[in-house]
Amino acid sequence: MADHPAQDHAEDVEVDSAAIAAALGLPVAFFRAELRRGHVRGTVERGIGADAGRHRLVFRYRGRMLVMIRHPDGSLAQEEASDAEPGPPCRP
Repeated sequence: MADHPAQDHAEDVEVDSAAIAAALGLPVAFFRAELRRGHVRGTVERGIGADAGRHRLVFRYRGRMLVMIRHPDGSLAQEEASDAEPGPPCRP
């Protein structure tokens, strides 16, 4: 993840890792290490119709789920943060 406002490069969406770490209540360095280890899972959903240009970003980490919306101007808004049902196991 990059350390700048959210950007859309063709098929890629980048967000500031510090924003995600803060929303999950984790220190940035620890979050990045967990990301490199594959312990953080993410999903991107692209909006269509009235939601074109928006992206829903879903992050899962050890029973926690964070949902953020990336607006067309690149700004992020937290939609939801909660304890989630465990997803599929992470790869070692």
